[in-house]
Amino acid sequence: MTNGKVGWLHERLGTVVLWALLIGFESAGQIATKVGGDQLGQMDFNLKWLMAVAVTPGVWLAIVCYIGAFFVWMLILRRSNLSLAFPLSSLVFIGVLLGSWLGLGEHISVLHWVGVAVIMGGIALLAEGEQT
Repeated sequence: MTNGKVGWLHERLGTVVLWALLIGFESAGQIATKVGGDQLGQMDFNLKWLMAVAVTPGVWLAIVCYIGAFFVWMLILRRSNLSLAFPLSSLVFIGVLLGSWLGLGEHISVLHWVGVAVIMGGIALLAEGEQT
């Protein structure tokens, strides 16, 4: 803060940026976890597997994404009610679905897309209820 003005991070634009970062970090973390698991292949859970996990790029990318998401989530919770913020975090489902489709080439059924619409409708209802 300078000269009594609130910085951009504390304004509406800052909130939108934080939510975009959270959804991006968490979605990328889930996708990177999937990629890391694919990179590991079929291995038994033992010391050799743990050693392989420690050097798998997808796993490290997932860890970085989850650390980023944690810090962004902390900033979001400083300015939001948990009763609204936690349901809004379900937007990550949409990010993961889109990332799986666009990035991993997974087939997404019509029923999944209907589920996305239901989630978005629920989030809109929650946001509207918070404003009244």
